[in-house]
Amino acid sequence: MLVGSTYALVALGFTLVLGTLDLLNFAHGETIMVSAYAGLLMTMIGFLPFPAILLLTMLVGASLGGIVYVISFRWVDKTVWTAPALSTVGVGLLLQTAATRIWGTDQQPVPDPLSAIRMQLGPLTISASAVLIILTTLVLMAGLHLVLKRTRLGGAIRAVAESFTTAALLGIPVERTIALTIVVSGLLAGAAGVLTSLVYHTVTPFIGLNLLLKGMTGMVLGGLGNVYGAMIGGLFVGILETLTVSYGSSSYQDIVVFATLILVLMFRPAGLLGTQIRERA
Repeated sequence: MLVGSTYALVALGFTLVLGTLDLLNFAHGETIMVSAYAGLLMTMIGFLPFPAILLLTMLVGASLGGIVYVISFRWVDKTVWTAPALSTVGVGLLLQTAATRIWGTDQQPVPDPLSAIRMQLGPLTISASAVLIILTTLVLMAGLHLVLKRTRLGGAIRAVAESFTTAALLGIPVERTIALTIVVSGLLAGAAGVLTSLVYHTVTPFIGLNLLLKGMTGMVLGGLGNVYGAMIGGLFVGILETLTVSYGSSSYQDIVVFATLILVLMFRPAGLLGTQIRERA
């Protein structure tokens, strides 16, 4: 559940862009990585409470999302999906290279700001950080649901996801909606970065690709372009990894996850919820 909740956030941010634009943001993993380093730096400062670190890290992710939009989506022809996709690959490589120059290639330990707080539930001892990670993830999921269903931005996102042309005819600012969608995706990436670093207690410049692949796996399992499917798929990937480590070996966790992905693509390519990306009108 702990690992799955972070994968769900990764899958959510990735799916939000795919479901709206039918395009892939391969810089999403590196956005998470840079956000994780930003959270580490704020933690090392020492006087910031965790909620403040989380909010500031989300702002870092949102800022990176805005940069990705300007570089890879705003001035790139979106009718040819490979153009922005390859552009995001380039942005991701730039972020990874910059991270290795600034922080090096070694793993950096991430201290747990709540390590002294433990809760006893019968025979189980649960850390406060584990509870906080799960609760934060649930709050962000619920917040995204409310944004999509109860706000004008959510209505605009759903309209643009159906058809750029129809949305424009209805007076919806399509380009601004696309930009805000990528910024919201960056907010989720920022949260995923700081929470993931707390789960693994380390961060390196190379975690982005692994997290991106796990998020993509959760997205495919839940259903391409389906936000709620991404939540379920991300949780499923985390549970699958945990069971593999518990009853097998940690060296097999990636094999089991990606083998499951291949089987789903072979026998149920639309995902567990049966959602497929629509043709643009």
